[in-house]
Amino acid sequence: MANEQKKIIAVDDDLTNLSILKTVLKPLYEVYTASSADLLFKFLDNITPDLILLDVEMPGTNGYETIKKLKADERYEETPVIFLTAKDDENSEEEGFNLGASDYVTKPFSAPLLIKRIENQLLIVSKSKELKAAVIEAKNASLAKGSYLANMSHEIRTPTNAIIGMSQVASKTDDIEKLKYCLSKIENSSTHLLSIINDILDLSKIEAGKLELDASPFSLKEMMTHVSSLFEEKIEQKSIGFNITPGENMKTQFIGDELRLSQVIVNLLSNAIKFTPESGRIDIIVNDVGHNSKLYTLRFEVKDTGIGMTPEQTGKLFNAFVQAESGTARKFGGTGLGLNISKSIVEQMGGKIWVESEFGKGSTFIFEVNLEAAEDQDDGIDKSANTSEVPDLSDITILLAEDVEINREIFISLMEETGMGIDVAENGRIAVDKFTQEPDRYNLIIMDVHMPEMDGYEATGAIRSMNCDRAKTIPIIAMTANVFKEDIDMCIDSGMNDHLAKPIVMDDVIKKISSYCSV
Repeated sequence: MANEQKKIIAVDDDLTNLSILKTVLKPLYEVYTASSADLLFKFLDNITPDLILLDVEMPGTNGYETIKKLKADERYEETPVIFLTAKDDENSEEEGFNLGASDYVTKPFSAPLLIKRIENQLLIVSKSKELKAAVIEAKNASLAKGSYLANMSHEIRTPTNAIIGMSQVASKTDDIEKLKYCLSKIENSSTHLLSIINDILDLSKIEAGKLELDASPFSLKEMMTHVSSLFEEKIEQKSIGFNITPGENMKTQFIGDELRLSQVIVNLLSNAIKFTPESGRIDIIVNDVGHNSKLYTLRFEVKDTGIGMTPEQTGKLFNAFVQAESGTARKFGGTGLGLNISKSIVEQMGGKIWVESEFGKGSTFIFEVNLEAAEDQDDGIDKSANTSEVPDLSDITILLAEDVEINREIFISLMEETGMGIDVAENGRIAVDKFTQEPDRYNLIIMDVHMPEMDGYEATGAIRSMNCDRAKTIPIIAMTANVFKEDIDMCIDSGMNDHLAKPIVMDDVIKKISSYCSV
């Protein structure tokens, strides 16, 4: 603390005492000396002291009158004042403390003890300031979280109300077109609700320090094509010009967490579409901005011609629970979590994220990540993860272990067009019994994780431990709402081959089954 060069004003009518004080304190502090109270107050016009050493008995205004005047001024309410005086009786000391003194030292003083007392008072002030700042920060965070919770409640209730309302409308109509309209709205609202829930879960992971990244080979080109396909309809509805521009001769095969990287781009692109008016333009530019033999730094820019932001607004962007404007949520919707989550993902990838924006002229969100290079492969898109044709899986029979009836109904209905045979088991125990009775009947097992009597992990372990060749080789795919990395790892560790997240997507299920059954 001595290195901070705190400012101290010593007030004493004895010039010898002032000289001694300056000699003792000057190596440690920035010291000013005043031979009277009047001179002290003149100093205060130009100097804000961190501590004042004050004599009691002085001609004119004495020390007691001086401290009264100091403490009456809100600027010096918390400035520590140490009385340094020859008055050593209890009454004088008590009066000094009653008037607001922080300490009382009698002359002649011990230089080391005086320095230690000064250090203690400055430390108390420093800790007090830190505590007050923490209290203010906590209050602001509490207010921000309160506003966030109110907004989150609105965000969750909006799609929920739509789902409930449209379900009621659908149940009362015989009009097939109206029914299709209701189902379309229910599907859109359900997807929106799921994205909100995912944001909340991601944020809880981040705050707990448990957001983990995968490291698997992926094609950057395929990922960007998939991401852009998610927004085709919205882009067309607003007549927005859209283009993806990769750097020349850029490598496109990398090792990293494709899902999390695409999540960042989805967040930024979603915001760009939201805030860009009709007939505006959005560009995504990807460049390799530096690499060594294996590690590449990729820069992604999402540039829009939207409403733009002020410097004050951009300063709030990447904070959890905060949006650029309080009215933004009301006007455009959104939880305000996407950018904070994106920042955490980017930083875990060894990168950084920032924004360049001008109010009324659009924004450019830029982020960089470090990715390991993968072996070069054909970067062409597989024209077969882009066809809507349902494959014929009539030669396949699977065992579906799922305890929730409506989930079984949904799965069977979605797979009906494929023609596959589906046997069901209401819990893990029944699944094990059915497999034990006819191990060669099934090509694959879809296994829920949380079930009564015997859960998915136990059922998988029981099957894998059977003295039967088919028990060792049959593909078992987890189907669960547990989507975090450690949850997936638990599935694999229990003996399962793969993982499907709920709510299930028909194309993903078909793709998994087809790959494991060599269709």
